[in-house]
This record gives sequence, structure tokens and C-alpha cells, in this order.
Amino acid sequence: MPGKLKSILWGLSAVLLIAGCRKGEIDRNGLPDTFISYEAINLSGQNRLNSSVRLTWYGTDGDGYISGYELSLDNQNWEYTTTQDSVFLFDIPPGQDSADISFFVRAIDNDDNIDPSPAFLKVPLINTPPDAAFLDDRGPSDTAFIAATFFWQASDPDGDNTLKAVEMKINEGDWVEIDRGQNLITFLADTNVQNGEASAEIYYGQSTAAAPYSINGLKVNDSNRVYIRSIDIADAISDVDTSEVFYFRPKTSGVNMLWVSGHNSSIKNQYKGYLQSNNLNYDLLNFGYAQGANLPKYFDPTVQLIFKQYQQAFLNLPSTNFRNSVTGDEKPLIDYLAPVIQRFTDNGGKYFLTTQLTSTQDLSESRSVYPIDDIVVSTVPGSQARITTDSALVNLVDTTLYPELAPTNVEFGVVPMVASADAQDFYYAQITRFRGWNGSSQVVAAVRRRNSKISQVFFCMELHRFERNAGAIEQLIGEIFDNEF
Repeated sequence: MPGKLKSILWGLSAVLLIAGCRKGEIDRNGLPDTFISYEAINLSGQNRLNSSVRLTWYGTDGDGYISGYELSLDNQNWEYTTTQDSVFLFDIPPGQDSADISFFVRAIDNDDNIDPSPAFLKVPLINTPPDAAFLDDRGPSDTAFIAATFFWQASDPDGDNTLKAVEMKINEGDWVEIDRGQNLITFLADTNVQNGEASAEIYYGQSTAAAPYSINGLKVNDSNRVYIRSIDIADAISDVDTSEVFYFRPKTSGVNMLWVSGHNSSIKNQYKGYLQSNNLNYDLLNFGYAQGANLPKYFDPTVQLIFKQYQQAFLNLPSTNFRNSVTGDEKPLIDYLAPVIQRFTDNGGKYFLTTQLTSTQDLSESRSVYPIDDIVVSTVPGSQARITTDSALVNLVDTTLYPELAPTNVEFGVVPMVASADAQDFYYAQITRFRGWNGSSQVVAAVRRRNSKISQVFFCMELHRFERNAGAIEQLIGEIFDNEF
């Protein structure tokens, strides 16, 4: 039949009208009669109905009862139903903003007699344009580094199944049709471009596999804006929505090390000094800026794609919780980064991580990802493990290569670790057992190896607290990055 008759049943039970017998002689060959609740819909201009219309009908039969109905849009092709009420999604021809739909219904009685004069209704329709919009609170902050992720929504008042396409463009680039079933989209610019316009790969959802097409117009080392619009089956185009302006910072050409800092600027500068003293070239991902203002909305895929561009990583992460404004999660950075580090190491990446464990640390997201199996706490209430200024962190592998690390001040409330079964103890702490602290281990660092070389370093102490021996931290970092990684 021309134009597919689409209906969404409202879940009403099929109510078949059973006509009462008339007094006197009954005509057994009587034919049913059919009625539509509206005799006419006299609407015009902008007052017409949208393409989603609720219609009701009923039938009568003088010598029996109504068993069903047939519906049609052309009085020739019919579809059977037992319902008396539906919401129809009518198609408006492409390119038109209005249409008159012919709707026919005929009743069938219990003797299979069909009403020879179907009820008819002309339905005046007008197409309502669709809409599309970004959720700005889920987009990039003022700067996107390597990958820019957006969350969008599109709908149509005539029914979302009347949406035909969703399109995006970046700046003055071309409109590109995107997968309208994927509300999360990430753009990864060509990493060979350091300045100027670049094409960008498109990633959907949490996939780290690029779509088979790209988008142009993104400006590297410059300000950008993304545009979105939707198109419905009548070729009506929504108003264009725009993202917030964001600056796009690229990966530095030739750099294969990523530095992730979660500390404030003062502590960050300490680690910057350690790295620069070893002439290590890096790109910085600064999560500690303005108390986590740069925390990505989506670690997966945004941070996953960032890490994918590097072979090595250095991470200095505090024990404090960071709040994700999208999910509402509040947890330490090692937990946010756990799935990222897992995939990074699965793909051959190597990392050096220093953080601080607490006595209430939840390792459910970190265990097995990092070379740690458990934390070490005391069973004696009020007891504490301390590292005094005449003590140190001592290497367990090679004391000639890896120096002692002496604390600048007394370290209170030390929480050692138990290394995972596939890891090697790397450093232990010379602990003072205050008030009967009875923890079973003094290990504070562990490593994993690949092909006999260290590939993962995990310290459960923050190294910037152990710089009393001048140059010791620099020596440790240099040995790992220059000779192991």
C-alpha cells in the first residue's frame, strides 16, 4: 500500500462492540457499519496536526457483533486489527512541510461481513522540525588535549523514528553525517599536524577503533567550535546548536612520553625539575590544575586515546578524591586511570607511578592493574607506621643503581603494600613502629618486568617527600627511563 501505515498501539485491550439484538425480526444477513470518532478535522496552516496522531473508531452490527477492523490509507490496501484506538506516525512526503492523509476504516462482523462503505477521515498534517543540541557540561573544558569528546542529543516532536540524519561540522569545515545511534563522539586530530587545520578521526562511545570516515575543519593550537544539526524524513533541518569554544592542544611531534600530574602547581614543579634534570621530553596532562578543573569528563575514551599516542608515562598522583561532574564519582586518580593503564600496558606501554596509599584504600579497581595486591595496616588501635628523618626508603634490587631516598620530614601514617604475585618488591621503608604497629610488610614499591627489563614501577609513597638526599630522585627516575624503559 502506498505509504506505510505505522502505528504505536497504546496498549488498550481490544474492545469489541457487541451490539444488542433488536426486538422483532432479525436480519441475519445485515452488514456492519463503521464510524470514526472525528467526522472531520478542520485545521489549516500552523494549526495542523503533527505527524503523530491518535485516532479512534468503532463499529455496529444489527444481528451480531464486530470481530475486527481493517485500516487503509488508499481504500485499496488494508491491514487487519482488533483494536479501536492507536497512535499513528504518518509519513509526510520528503521536501514538504504539510500533507493531507486519507484514513479509511471498515468494520468486520462475526459472519465475516465487511462494511461496504468504509468510514473516512482526512487528516491535515504539518511537519515539526527536529532539534539537536550539545550537552555543554559534558564537553571539553576550555582546552582539549589531543582528543575532544562531546555528548549530544537529537529528537523530533513527530517521533524520534522520523529523524533521518544527524550532522556535525567543526568551524568552517564540511557537514559530516554521524551515527545517530551514538550520543558520545570523540575527535582525534591528525597528530602530525602541529599548527593550522587538520582532519580528525571520529570515535564513537568508548571504542578506541576509529570510524571509517573523518571530519575536517579542526584548528590545531587554536580556538574551535563544533556545530550540530538534525534532519527529519521530510527534509526539515533543525536549528544549529554550537559547542562552547575550546582550544585544541596537540601532541608534540616526536615526543613519546606522557607526564600526568595530579598535584598542585608547587608540587608539580618539583616533579618537573626531576624530569628536566634527566632531559626527558614529555607532554603534560595536568589534572591537578585548579583542584581538578581539568579532570576529563570521560576517561574512556578521551584519556584512553591520549595514552594511545605514547609509549611511556610518568604519573605523580595524590591520594585525594577527585569528583567527576558527569558520573558523580569521587575517587582517587589511580582508580580513574586503572582501565587506561591496563590497556596502555597491554599495548606495550611502560609507566612510573608514585602516589600515596591510605589505611582505608579501596583496591577493587586497582588490584591486578597495578603491581599491588593489598595494603598493609596494623591490628593495634591507635598504632602507626612512621619514617623518621634518620631513616630511608631502601632499594631491594640493586643498591648501586637505585639510591636510598631519605624523607625531608617525618612521614606519619605510612601505609605499605603487598606486591602482586607477578611483581617484584622494589623498595622497602625503614619503619618506626609507633604504639605497637604490627603491619606484616614494609614494602613501599614494586615493579613488573617484560623481557627482563622493568616495564612498570609503582610507589605507594609520594617521592617528592623524599628529596633530602640531593639528586637521589633524579637518579632513580633517570635510571628507569634511560636504562629500563
